[in-house]
Amino acid sequence: MKRRLTLLGLSLMLTAVMAFAQRPMDDDNERRVRIVRGPDIVNVTDDSATLNWTTNFSGANHVRYRVAGSNDQWQSAYHQGGGTNHSLQLTGLQPGRTYEWQVLTRDGDLRTSGQFQTARRDYRGGDRDRDGDRDHDRDGDRRDHDGDRDQNYGNRVALYRASNRQGSVHLYTTNGNEQNSRGFHAEGTAGFILASQRRGTVPLFRMWGPNGDVLLTAEQDDVPKMRGYGYRDDGILGYVARTQMPGTQPFFRLMSRDGSLHFCTTSDRERRQFLRNGWQELGPAGYIWTQQVASEGNKIVRESFF
Repeated sequence: MKRRLTLLGLSLMLTAVMAFAQRPMDDDNERRVRIVRGPDIVNVTDDSATLNWTTNFSGANHVRYRVAGSNDQWQSAYHQGGGTNHSLQLTGLQPGRTYEWQVLTRDGDLRTSGQFQTARRDYRGGDRDRDGDRDHDRDGDRRDHDGDRDQNYGNRVALYRASNRQGSVHLYTTNGNEQNSRGFHAEGTAGFILASQRRGTVPLFRMWGPNGDVLLTAEQDDVPKMRGYGYRDDGILGYVARTQMPGTQPFFRLMSRDGSLHFCTTSDRERRQFLRNGWQELGPAGYIWTQQVASEGNKIVRESFF
């Protein structure tokens, strides 16, 4: 009898040890987990996006998301297990909508949150040229309609693009003198943005990285996040359309594979070239105008270079 009780006791102790060993991360360990890089929204399309982030210790892979400001039911992206490098794809999205997302702990508590905008379904629109590449429909994009003028979107300034000697870092500025300073040389006009805010537009922020990288973003949440990586806020360059308007085209935004460099362009051909070289797409930094319109009438005085 005594032997039976001893065996039963050992069995219960072994079961308890195994249960403890298999138990999910406890609250104390979960509180030690911090995000040390990201989250970054990459590969944004009209119906999906990928959220990447890195933690100092192994943490949960759980994100929920929905249309921003709505009472829609949360959608979940989840990958069993944990780790320090996290990547989850958010699917079932709608084109041209702003989404809010939340990174959760194992217990479902909020770790961090943010927003992003999906691409419009026609943001790569245009005609195919001879080699099969899709390019912009210049004639359609360059028309300024009466509705555009009625909203007073005529206060446009040129957005110049310049690059350093190696061509690895690109500068964007509305100051014509700046494009040939600090070791940069002018590449032309990327497009046109508004000098003051109008209905349906958002600020375009410029930031400088510690390595000289120039980052543009129309997402205000990006500013404090990138400060955490040593970027310096350089203020507002101007204002871009939040969604596509007559006479605008997407201002594609890309990030190098290691996240150290950023690039913006209105050229779909340039965009595809960078993607082939391993860059990641961050989605458009708003929509910018292809023409600058004179204040009198509708005379075109300048057009974008790219």
